[in-house]
Amino acid sequence: MITHTLEQLRTPDERTQHFTPYGLGITHMLTPEAALAYQHTLLTGTDLVDEVTEGTRLRFERVRTLYLHGVLDYEFFTIAGDYARLVVEHALRDRFLTFYEHRIVLVSASSGRERTVEVDSFEKVHAAFKRRGGPWKLKLATGGELEKFNGMLKDLREWAGVEGLLPGQRARRMRSAWIELRNMVAHSSGYHLGTPVDAVRVIRDLAEIINCLWGARTPGGRLHPAPVHRPVQLIVWDDTERVEIGDVASVPSSDMVVDPTCLVVRAQADNRQELLGFDPRFETTRYPVELLWGPGTVEQARAWVEAHRPVDDEVDTLDRHFVIRRHGDHVDPPRGIAVTAELPSDQRAGTWFLVKADDPLSAFNHIRNQTDATSACKDARPCPVCPAHTVTSGDWHTILQHATQAGLDARPLAPGRARVPSLLPPWTAES
Repeated sequence: MITHTLEQLRTPDERTQHFTPYGLGITHMLTPEAALAYQHTLLTGTDLVDEVTEGTRLRFERVRTLYLHGVLDYEFFTIAGDYARLVVEHALRDRFLTFYEHRIVLVSASSGRERTVEVDSFEKVHAAFKRRGGPWKLKLATGGELEKFNGMLKDLREWAGVEGLLPGQRARRMRSAWIELRNMVAHSSGYHLGTPVDAVRVIRDLAEIINCLWGARTPGGRLHPAPVHRPVQLIVWDDTERVEIGDVASVPSSDMVVDPTCLVVRAQADNRQELLGFDPRFETTRYPVELLWGPGTVEQARAWVEAHRPVDDEVDTLDRHFVIRRHGDHVDPPRGIAVTAELPSDQRAGTWFLVKADDPLSAFNHIRNQTDATSACKDARPCPVCPAHTVTSGDWHTILQHATQAGLDARPLAPGRARVPSLLPPWTAES
C-alpha cells in the first residue's frame, strides 16, 4: 500500500526530481517517490498566468491535485481528466464577467433598444437575457452584436472566438469535440476508465485555453500557440541542388559549388526542412516566411545584410489570410494578399477566395475540396468540417477590395522568381 500526505503530493522529495522513465518493453517497479516525481514532470508548463481570476485558478489547482492523487489510486487520473472538461465552462464564465467588467449591453432584437445590465455573477447574466422586451442580443466589444447567446458552453466558446479571446481556426474546429466530450462527462450514462496520458493532455489543453482567455498564448501550444521567433537566415543552393540554410556566418559551406543562388529570409528555424521548395510567389510553408532579399549571389546577399542590418522578429501563425484562385478544375497554391495585388492582368481570371486558416495547406484543401460535389466541405463561413474560413469570394478586384476594407495590407509586392530545390514536387502546377 502506498501512502502520502497531501503536502508530499504537491512537493515531491528532491531526491526524486531526476527520475527518467524507462523505455518501452522494459518493466521496472517504480518507487512511490519516483512515480510521483514523474507525474509532476508531466504537469510542467501548466501554470496559470497571474491575471486569471481566483475562482478559475482554484478549480484548476483542484484538477492538478486530483491528477497527482492518481499515484495513490488510478481512478483519480480519470476523475482529473473528467473534471478538467467541466472547468473550461467555469473559466469561460469568469472571463465573460471580467472581460465586460461586470457590465453587459443587451440589444432588443425587436426594437433595437439597448440596455446596460450590472452582472456580478453569471446567474444574473442568465436572468438578464430572460427579461421582457427580448429576445436580447449581446453587444460585442469588437463591434456588432452576437445574434445568439444563451450563456451555455457552446455559445460561450463561440463568444470567446468572436471577441478574439480564443484565436485560431484549428482550435475553432476542435470546439465541437470539446463540447461533446464535456457533455459526455456531465451526462454520463456508463463507466469509463482513462489513462494518465489522456488526463494530462486534457489538463495541458485546459491550461492553454485558460491562459489564452486572459491574454497569454502558450509557446509551442497545441491549440493557441504563441507567435514564433523568426531569425534572419540565408537559403543557398547550387546547380547540383544541394541546399544549405543557416545564418550569414555559417553558410554556404566549402561543399558548395561556385556561384550558388541565395535568398535572405526571416523564417522559423526549428524545422529548416520546411524551407525546401520555398517559392516567394506562394504561401506554402507551415509558418510564414518573409523574403527580405534575392535571389542573387552570396556576396550580394552578405553585402545587403551588412548594409541593412535586418533583425529577427516574431510573427503570429493563427488566423492567417490566404488568397486562392480556382480556374476551372485547377486550384492555384495559396498566395499572399500583396503578391496577389501585383499579378498581371492575364493571371487574374477565375474565381478568387480570401480564406482564413492557420496554415496554407488547410486553406488549399478547403478550396480544393469544393471542386468535389460529394465533399462536405462547402463555402461556409466558417467551414463546419475543416479548420478554414472563407472570408469572401469573387473576382480578383473583389478580393483586394475586401482585404483593403478589412485593414489588411494589400500594397502590391513583386517577389523574386526563385524556387528552392526540393525532392518533392509543388502542390500543383502553376497555370
